[in-house]
Amino acid sequence: MKVIHFISGGDTGGAKTHVLSLLKNLLKLNIDVSLLCIMEGVFTEEAKELGIPVKIIPQEKRYDITVFGKIAEYINNSGADLVHCHGARANYITLFIRHKVKIPMITTLHSDYKLDFAGNFKKNLIYTPMNAFALRKFSYILTITKSFRDMMEKRGFKAERLKVIYNGIDMENVPPVISKTEFLEKYCPGEVKNKLLVGIAARFQAVKGVDVFIKAAERVLNKRNDTAFLIAGDGDDSETLKNYVKEHNIKGIYFLGQLPYDVIDSFYNALDINVLSSYSESFPYALLEGGRRKRASVSTLAGGVAEMIDNEKTGLLSPVGDFEKLGDNIDRLLSDEGLRNMLGKNFYNKINSDFSLVSMAKRHVKIYSEVIENEKA
Repeated sequence: MKVIHFISGGDTGGAKTHVLSLLKNLLKLNIDVSLLCIMEGVFTEEAKELGIPVKIIPQEKRYDITVFGKIAEYINNSGADLVHCHGARANYITLFIRHKVKIPMITTLHSDYKLDFAGNFKKNLIYTPMNAFALRKFSYILTITKSFRDMMEKRGFKAERLKVIYNGIDMENVPPVISKTEFLEKYCPGEVKNKLLVGIAARFQAVKGVDVFIKAAERVLNKRNDTAFLIAGDGDDSETLKNYVKEHNIKGIYFLGQLPYDVIDSFYNALDINVLSSYSESFPYALLEGGRRKRASVSTLAGGVAEMIDNEKTGLLSPVGDFEKLGDNIDRLLSDEGLRNMLGKNFYNKINSDFSLVSMAKRHVKIYSEVIENEKA
């Protein structure tokens, strides 16, 4: 079986982690996989380092349609049995080439497509409806949470076209980390080594709710001076978020920028509490990565988070957008080391038993086989 995974190549968040982890484990199952991208970046470099074959057909601008024919020709001459798409840009390109491509194409829904471009009026106006239309043309859509599957059914997508596959994380080959002291000295621009550390790693886009995290941090910092808040990431809202911290004169919040992929585990390792404050989510790797380090998790109740975290058992949950409750949950854990340790250990055990890479990859192979056989019938 040969499968091409088609994604823009500019992704830096959970979709990147998901695709690279999936391809690495499909290779272990002797599935012939490759990556097709329309731009170079961190994503494609990491893929090459993992030994994943990468083909880049550059599309300099989103409205450059000259690459469509090249992509269709490459797929048809590749000998592949199936194309697996990821992300809005790959989805809408397949909309224009699907009649030219001779093999089945499926896609994974990594996020709520109606919110992918929230906060960017122009992109939201153009690309959201294009992606929504493109999604309806796929034979199968893989959703990484049951809540996403239910959401798609409510929007009129046929249930038989929707397949649930949870994200997985590698619990056997856990990346090495540098010490907490070394990480803070190298990447944190302030004196925080004697502080309790609360952190978030996220793209600076409206849907990720980094503004909620900052307001929750402000609430906590108004009550205690033994804590520092670390923010790893970058994106469109960077200037707005930094200006808020500056204008409100909030001391104790540190922007670390976009950390290298081989440092992110060291970031989680340095934390006492890992936070996710999104307005919408699928099955966030940010929680899995923190949980793999047995760090206590505090999250908003967005998307598939409820399928990952049991409130009060494996983490603490708050309503979406409720920075007061989020802040109170953080403050509660800061004051209770025993509870932090218990939640971190419990979440680690759940990840280890329920969300492995092996099961994720095997589930994909089963679906690939079904799709290919159905197409032949």
